[in-house]
Amino acid sequence: MSAAQLNTVFSSPGIGAGAGVVGVAGADYQHVYPLPDGRFLWLFQDVFFSNDDDLRDSLGAAAHNAGLVQDGSCWTVLGGPGMQNYIGSSLTTPLRRWFWPMGGEMGSDGALWVFMAEMFNPRNTGAAYGAAPVATWVARINPSTLAVLSFAKAPDASSRLYGWSVVSDDTHSYLYGHCYRQFINNVNSVAQFDAGCMPHTYLARVPKGRFDLAPEYWNGGSWGGAAAARPLMTRGAANPMDVRRFGEVYVNVTKIDDWWGAWVYIDKAPNPWGPWENDQSRFIVAERKCSVCGIYHAQILPTLVDGALVVSWSNGGPFNLWQADADLYRPSFVSMPLPTYRTDPPAPGLTMTSRDPVRAIDTRSPAKRMRGGSMLTVALAGKVAPTAVGAVVNLTAVNPAGIGYLTAWPCGARMPLASVLNTVAGQNTANGAHVRLDHQQRLCVYASIDTDVVVDVTGSYVSTGGAGLHVLNPTRLSGDGLPVGAQATAAVPVADLHDEVPANASAVTVTVSVAQPTAKGYLTVWPCGTTMPVASTLNFHAGSPVANSATVPLGGSGDLCVFSSVAATVTVDLVGWWSASGAPARLELSRRVIDTRDGARPVAGEVVDVPLGDAVQPGAQAVVANITVVRPTGTGDVLAWACDGEPEALTLVAANNVNRAGVGLTALADDNSLCVRSNVAAHVVVDVMVSF
Repeated sequence: MSAAQLNTVFSSPGIGAGAGVVGVAGADYQHVYPLPDGRFLWLFQDVFFSNDDDLRDSLGAAAHNAGLVQDGSCWTVLGGPGMQNYIGSSLTTPLRRWFWPMGGEMGSDGALWVFMAEMFNPRNTGAAYGAAPVATWVARINPSTLAVLSFAKAPDASSRLYGWSVVSDDTHSYLYGHCYRQFINNVNSVAQFDAGCMPHTYLARVPKGRFDLAPEYWNGGSWGGAAAARPLMTRGAANPMDVRRFGEVYVNVTKIDDWWGAWVYIDKAPNPWGPWENDQSRFIVAERKCSVCGIYHAQILPTLVDGALVVSWSNGGPFNLWQADADLYRPSFVSMPLPTYRTDPPAPGLTMTSRDPVRAIDTRSPAKRMRGGSMLTVALAGKVAPTAVGAVVNLTAVNPAGIGYLTAWPCGARMPLASVLNTVAGQNTANGAHVRLDHQQRLCVYASIDTDVVVDVTGSYVSTGGAGLHVLNPTRLSGDGLPVGAQATAAVPVADLHDEVPANASAVTVTVSVAQPTAKGYLTVWPCGTTMPVASTLNFHAGSPVANSATVPLGGSGDLCVFSSVAATVTVDLVGWWSASGAPARLELSRRVIDTRDGARPVAGEVVDVPLGDAVQPGAQAVVANITVVRPTGTGDVLAWACDGEPEALTLVAANNVNRAGVGLTALADDNSLCVRSNVAAHVVVDVMVSF
């Protein structure tokens, strides 16, 4: 049914009334469960039964939980007045101990499993000061007869209330947890909530439909035991999430701050755990049923109508008002757009404008360290060209908490199955990325682990006015190695290479590497003759050789300057240059073209033929790709090259048992083929960012 049709149904008391049966006049915290035969089970908290709007004899006409069965436009009642609770009635002591419904889904045994909050109020005053959830229970319901088959404590019976909302993908069922401690402080304001838990939503999971099993818990980037569980999302004074899945998009609705808030938020995510981003917000103060009424508990109904969400919320107000007019205590329904992810077609014919590196964000200042599993929005307007549709950036993970990865993509698009860099606990790690931007010139960054993040901008992709690429066979600019002293700068000549880089070149792309560093440090590369930027190009650690790609404008001197924070031997390989006559770029969302973890691990020295397919345009000359080695068995060079050429372009350096990524600019063979070889056994993952 549409929102308008449901508003009509709930505009009058006596819903579901029949011969000798009193219908529902008022109820809140509506939960709707689809049944296999096409019907819907509606369960409510604190249901009041009457065929008129006068509820002043409300206690005798109430139940702590009851429901309605919707069969098309027909409605029937479950439960009844006089505390005829649908679930757990024999265990209920009115106003002292009772059970409220939460989320639920069909289980693998063919029963509908509905999670319930056990509530207890030692003051015997019901849903008022002193009431709090003390345990999580679960009811098994026959989906045909709606008989309650069993009712017992859930495998996780904690008062964190895992099962507040339930959603499944193809392999798991996910239990969102919210503490629901609303009545903790005896004040009539948002301060009545438990500030220690109400802003948080947690997440657990079980194998799909196996609600009889103990769950595992989201700990921010991975799954583990209950002790390591961390909030999935923290927001406002109360952030109860209600999640549904529609196709490949997970949609959450939250009535922020419950009774006291003024907004309903709709969020979206590509996975049950996120990354969650707000899609739309609705200011609902004017939609209250009276000036002193409140709106709370938003829920998305399980089916779309004309491609849109049907969102419900509960209404309430001072007892004396809604007891005299039950309409004030019935839910409302609105239609809201279904969140989608923007699909950006490939952007061909682009050119690049380089710039001195500039820092766009550093989460260390102010202290906004990313939590594992979270997303960061990075605004690049003012750092990139005014007409930029893409950016060349250097991402650095600073002091990451463990093994993980970072991904970057245009905000509003679906997060790609592609990473930018991989992390090791405590090691600052940098890598370049060529990223499409959204229409506000923003990119989004996902971190699977706790880490600080630095983003430095070195270039923009624009439709007109920039430079195209001339890809080269790698040329070493630093001889056998350029020694750079601690806190010192060395110049790397480029201007003398007129046979390789003409005078009209606006920028060059180089691969910079450090072999056998003796201490932790970083390099910065920029055009000589200009002020050294507050930006890094490469981070390294003692005993761990590393490489990174950089695109650097050429200043008046035509030389590159390299600063090292500690003494290091640096190599610089020239792989391309940029001018107005160069090849244009085609930029799109990063795309994974090969992951050898699907099969046997390549042995040391094995050549991996990378199928690029339509990830590059026909006749492409070169590609910028992120190449990741996974679980290498030692330390060694990783090379990428056109398959009809010679393997001489260093892309990254593998480190023993360390997942490491490196972005590289590589020429392609006439048949668009790309080859990758690791000098140590390792799995290889290749994500294409841009082709020329």
